[in-house]
Amino acid sequence: MLANLRGNILSAVDVETTGTDFGYHEILQIAVVPLDHHMKPSKEHKFFYRNIAPKHPERQSVEARVKTKLDANYFARMYPSQEQVANHFEEWFISLNLPFEKKLAPLAHNWAFERGFLTQWLGIDGFDSIFHFHPRDTMLAGQLINDIYTWQGQNLPFHNISLTGMCSRFEIPLDNAHDALADCIGTAELYKSLMSCFG
Repeated sequence: MLANLRGNILSAVDVETTGTDFGYHEILQIAVVPLDHHMKPSKEHKFFYRNIAPKHPERQSVEARVKTKLDANYFARMYPSQEQVANHFEEWFISLNLPFEKKLAPLAHNWAFERGFLTQWLGIDGFDSIFHFHPRDTMLAGQLINDIYTWQGQNLPFHNISLTGMCSRFEIPLDNAHDALADCIGTAELYKSLMSCFG
């Protein structure tokens, strides 16, 4: 693992939600995937992947329903509650048996979005007890690289900084986009490619 993580575990994180406004919309699906030094799912630490029942399925936006192909009304009937899955998540984190005060260093595509929903879901104290405060973000990395190329008068390497758009730039397969687990694995592969090509 990267030495500068200082014992924290780099972990890909993705949530699928009923819309874009945390505080109003809710998480429907979450995946958190601890990674090894090859940016592959860790064999030492199992991943967390769950569907979650929303409290307010009627708030799902049309755009979110079309994008994720997840039906909030179906999830409300079939899956555990927000509180139940939050408890499972905290138990899963404890089961990782990380060294004292070590946490998950999040890797996401648009961490600000994930962080908003995760903080709402877990509470500030719960969130801070699990996630380290130095995240990695492939969307921000893409924006930085585009800025550098623009500054130098070169063509943009990324014309689309969505996860799908950036993965396609490196021919990274993302066959099940907007599934939380698939997006985690795609994000990890994208981060590896960014470090290999632009590092």
